[in-house]
This record gives sequence, structure tokens and C-alpha cells, in this order.
Amino acid sequence: MTTRSRWLVLIGISGLALGILRNQHALAWMSLTLLLWLFVEWTSFYWRLWRELPSIKIERTINDQSATPKYLWAGRLVRIRVRLTAVSGTLGPTLLARDCMPENMRLESGTGDTAVLYRQQEVMFEYAARIRGAGTLRLSGLRIVVQDAHGFFRADRFLACEQTFRVLPSFASAGDIRSTLKQVNAIPLHGIHRLQQTGLGAELLELREYVPGDPPKSIAWKVSARRQTLMTRQYESEVPVRVRMFVDGSISTRVGGYGCRLLDQMIFVAASVAQSAIAAGDPVGATLFDERNSRRIPASGGQKGFYRLLDALSEFADNPAPPRQKLSKQLLTAISTLCSERFPELLDPRVNQRPFMVFPLSPSRQKALQERRLIACILAERYGLKTDHVVDLMLDDNQFAQYSQRMLAEFGVAWMDPLVSVRDRGFHDGMATMELLGKALTDAVATARDNEVYVVMANLIECATNISQLLPAVKVALSRHHRVVFVVPTPTFKRPAEDWTADDPTDVESLLARAEDLRTMELQGRLKQALHRLGARVSLSGESQAIRMILAETELSRSGRASRAGVGS
Repeated sequence: MTTRSRWLVLIGISGLALGILRNQHALAWMSLTLLLWLFVEWTSFYWRLWRELPSIKIERTINDQSATPKYLWAGRLVRIRVRLTAVSGTLGPTLLARDCMPENMRLESGTGDTAVLYRQQEVMFEYAARIRGAGTLRLSGLRIVVQDAHGFFRADRFLACEQTFRVLPSFASAGDIRSTLKQVNAIPLHGIHRLQQTGLGAELLELREYVPGDPPKSIAWKVSARRQTLMTRQYESEVPVRVRMFVDGSISTRVGGYGCRLLDQMIFVAASVAQSAIAAGDPVGATLFDERNSRRIPASGGQKGFYRLLDALSEFADNPAPPRQKLSKQLLTAISTLCSERFPELLDPRVNQRPFMVFPLSPSRQKALQERRLIACILAERYGLKTDHVVDLMLDDNQFAQYSQRMLAEFGVAWMDPLVSVRDRGFHDGMATMELLGKALTDAVATARDNEVYVVMANLIECATNISQLLPAVKVALSRHHRVVFVVPTPTFKRPAEDWTADDPTDVESLLARAEDLRTMELQGRLKQALHRLGARVSLSGESQAIRMILAETELSRSGRASRAGVGS
């Protein structure tokens, strides 16, 4: 019942009581007629709600395709059309339907909802949204709000229509990320030639004596006649440049909104480099590591290998269970908002009744405890907990916060406040990250071949104090004549402002931003100095500059030159 109907009920009961006490039959009959009319309206409303709402058929179409696609692309526009059909009866007269969009989607055009003000057999609405980042996208269902024609009664329901999509990362086209390697006068040093191996190329590699089993067509007859012995021609075949990328997925790279995380930026660079390298015929592999484990993707080429790598990067972009946080008012508000949107029927007082409480005496404290009890019952219902666990959730703040974080993460909430505290996100000295990265780099060198380029994409700024733990693995890779490139993202993927003294901020936020820039600049300088001293390349600039530098190193490895003319750092 709405507030309007409650006032009418109060007026009807008061009029009926006064009419009986004062023997005013007209007033009593009018009040009784009003109450009966409200009862009839209530009966018809809930009869229609019980009969018509379960019969609503929901059909969601993505990008005007008859079949539901399994894969979508990050950063691209998605057109969604939703059709509601009443199998029995009609829709309306007052119905509001809204598609529950996850946080990984941003509405571009349309409203994503529709209102039915008169009875219809079918209604349709459409909207356009842009996917923020790679990972998994879940469209759970529609939020339905039903009212009667007079606005006396209202019911909130959630109709499930779950669709799950794998969102592949976006990548830059080859025309936008040309290499910055200087092509004019780029003469290799004396004694440096292209890396070659025996094959069926067009150019002659060498002449050697005939060995039984060599094909007769490879015999050089003229040379054999001059030397009085059979000689065989061997043709050169260029060795492909193998690119292996190391992507860091630690906690610090996953904090932030979808599309703005450090992990999203590194995945974009990895996908762009893979697309350009595979288009040039070079196989690409990857090693994905975080605090839990590491996964090695073998190097492969072709479109099949490219999409296999994109699928692995998309799966790696999904956030695991977030680190535990303490229960706060913001976390309680977030889980309460989610429950009111996705589980409105479980908040119905007829289903989940609020107990009568005497203590505490404060009304605000009583309301907070009752709200927490309702959320605890929803958590117990969703995760199949027993009755005694409901009491534990009501009294234990740590357990309540753990299950609340779990539900928020399952519904696609990004790792930001209140799910994960940004300022207290557990930054450490980077010892564990350096050990994992050093082990992965050493294992890759142990099984490597010729012409390999190692691209390390990790949040090394927070680990700069312990960069010495990684230097032995880098020395081993460089001593084997491999090329090592480091891509170090920042929260904006840009260099901090050099002229930081231009403004004189007085507010606290500006002072904190200045201090953070100074700290980042100091760590960047220490990191670049340590890696440049060994001969590794470091990119602290934007995404396009990092991709160009990696492609330039790939071309240098393919040609065998040692010059780095035109390569930016």
C-alpha cells in the first residue's frame, strides 16, 4: 500500500467509527463504502499481480542479432532491444520496466526503461550502451514496478532474464601504432646480419657438401663440376620473432572503475601488440600472474592463436574475490541498495517480517538493526546458510562484511569504495610481485629460442624499492641476447607534470595530489635508472607510445641490429 491508500484507510476507519458512535448512518455508510471499494481494488490488484506478472515473457536482443552472441568487445557500442509480451492477459495499466545494467556498461542513448500507462499486449524499448572493460558481462534481468490506476497499491518485483557474455579486450589498429624505428640509414653494425636458418626461402644462405638424403633439386651442378664433388645449395629462411608478454594482475592493478584500471590499460597494450605481431607473422605468447597463481599461454600465430590470447586476457580481467574489508556505513549502504534492486520480493514485509524490538530504545538504532537483519536473511537465502548463520551475520561484523563483499563482487561491482578501500588497498614493498615476475622471466629464458622479445607489463612503481630482486632475471635474459621491454602504467597512464610549481594549491586534495606526483616521479626515476643501466627499455608514457616502442624493439630483433634510433622511452 502507498501513502495515499493508507490515508484513505485512516479516513474510512475514522469516519466509520464516528458514524457508529454518533449514530450518523450516512457517514458510516459512506466510510464503509470507501473501505469496501479499497478492499475490492486491493483484491483486483493482487489478483492481477499474481496472475499476469509470472506470465510476462522477456526477450532481449543484442545488436539486432537473432541468436545471442557469446562474445562482445570492450569499448564498442552495444544496442540492446528488450521486448515484453503478456502471454495471458495484458500489460498495464501502470507498469514500469527497467533493465538492470551492470557497472561495466555506460548508457549512451535511450533510457533503458519503459512505462505502460494503458493495457497493451506487447511493449518494446531499446537503448545503446558502451562496455567499459574486458571480462565477463552479466545482464541479470528487469526491475518491474506495478501500480494500480489510482496509485493506491504498488509492488516491486525482479524478473530474471540472465545473459552472460565474454567481453574481449579492444586493441589499436595497425595503422594507428606504426613503429617509431628509423628506417633511413639504419645500417647494421659490421658482422651483424639477419638471424637466419635453413629453409626454403628465395635467397641463398650457403653451399655445403652433398649428404645422402638431400633432395636432388638442391644440388648446385655448376659448382659441383668446378669442385669435382657434389655441392648442395641451402636457402635462408627468416626466423620469426617470438614475443612473450608478462601481465601483472595483482591487487593494485585491479583497483578502480572498469576501463580505468591499470590492468585494463595493460591488456589494451598486450592485445594491440599481439595483433600487430601476428599480422607480421610472429608468434605471440603470454604469462599471466597474480598473487594466486600464474598461467602460461604458449606462443602461437594466426587468427586462431590471436583470439585464444584475447579470450585468456578477458578471463584474466575478471576480478576474483576481493580482499577483506571492515564493515562500514558505505558498505552497508551499497549492499542495501543492491538488495532493494535485485531482491525486492525478499524485502516484502509479508515474506521477510521485521521483528518487534524494545531495545535499543533509539528509533534510528532499531531501524539499522532491522535493516541489517533483512540483509542477513537475503544473504542466507542466496548462499544457502542455516538459521544459526543468520544470527552470526547480524552480530559478527567481519562475517557480514565478507558475505556482502562476495555478493557485490558477483554482481559486477568494481573494486572501489566501499567494496575495496582505495587508500588502504594493501600496497607493500613489492617483494612477492618481484619474486613472481623474476621466476616467470627466468622460466621463459630457460625454454626460450632465438629472437625473443620479452614485454613486462606490471605495476613496478609501487615495487621500485625492491627492484633489485628482479634485476638478476633481467640480466640473464639480456645475456642470452633477448630484448626486454618494461611497460609501467600509472593511474592516468601519463607522466606526472614536470612543472608542478606552476600552481600554488591551498586545498587538501591538491596538496595530496602534488605529494603523490612527487613520490611517483621519484620512484619512476629510480626505476628507469636501474633498468636502463642493464640495457632494458622502459616506457612510462601513454599507451600508443608504449606500443610503438615494443614494435620497434621487435623490428630490431628481426633485423639483428643493435641501434635504437627512433625508439622512444
